[in-house]
Amino acid sequence: MRAKGMLMLGIVAGLVTVLAPVQAQEKTVAPLTLHTEAVANWLTLDGKVEPVHQGTVAAQTSGRVVRMLVDVNDQVKEGQPLLEISGNEQSASVAAAQAALARAEAQQIEADRQLVRIQALTAKGVASKAQLDNASATARAAQASVKAAEAELAKAREAYGYTQILAPYAGVVTERHVELGETVAPGTPLLSGLSLDALRVVSELPQSALRLGELTPERIEVVLPSGRIVAPIRVMRFNYADATTHTFQLRLDLPAQTGDALPGTWVKVRIKQGERPALLIPRQALLRQGELSAVYLQGKSGWALTPVRVGREQGERVEILAGLQPGDQIASVAWDLLREVQHE
Repeated sequence: MRAKGMLMLGIVAGLVTVLAPVQAQEKTVAPLTLHTEAVANWLTLDGKVEPVHQGTVAAQTSGRVVRMLVDVNDQVKEGQPLLEISGNEQSASVAAAQAALARAEAQQIEADRQLVRIQALTAKGVASKAQLDNASATARAAQASVKAAEAELAKAREAYGYTQILAPYAGVVTERHVELGETVAPGTPLLSGLSLDALRVVSELPQSALRLGELTPERIEVVLPSGRIVAPIRVMRFNYADATTHTFQLRLDLPAQTGDALPGTWVKVRIKQGERPALLIPRQALLRQGELSAVYLQGKSGWALTPVRVGREQGERVEILAGLQPGDQIASVAWDLLREVQHE
């Protein structure tokens, strides 16, 4: 640690004061000739991550909350029970509907038997056509009563199903609106939640950016808080501007299961505007101490530690804004050369 500290002090001294060129006879560090390259020119915007699916589950029946099965920040799966409402009244309605259906079915059976008897008597000339018509109408009415009873039973069962609240999708519970024992009515908010599977980034596009033309996923990068860069799978720009800010909302759908993106976090949205020339050097060619940066520049008398101003990093390379020119030769691995110089 002490040796490294002394090396870094040497760097700082070289950046603050103009050092004379230093000789390094070792040939272990190869020189790197600089050339301009075309790099993307980006428009950088702020964006916020939000869920595609979020909402509040409300009660669809009346009753008292008898069980709270989840709480705020709990992860839930699709179809998982969230809470239960007392269902005594709904259960009684189901039993009554089942009894009504059984009675209607028994009446239909009897009406069908009566129709068969009247048809046989009519064929023998014993029963009149009026009696046959009356038996047929009774059978049809009994059949309709069965269908009505079946509908009432389905309705009662659905109402009973409303006593158990299920998760509409997998996600996380964000807010609880009721407490255990509280009486609710249809429309009463119960729980709020959101899905972590489908996320999107919302940003504000300035009016001046409309000249960029059509925005495609290939032209856009989203820089997540972890530093990872992802491309959106879908881009949508609203066709009307906000009346106050005069900006257009931009929605970028992220790939599924983007784990290091969480709802509510801020991210950077970069839109490619074209290309520009730039000088890029490898990271290992740069020496840094705090805000000071330098490279070893090869001159007629040897290597000279030269301060530079750096810009954005492009993967494993760093853009040089000032201090170097195309055609300059620098040490490809600055630390190795620094050790050689210190050794001499």
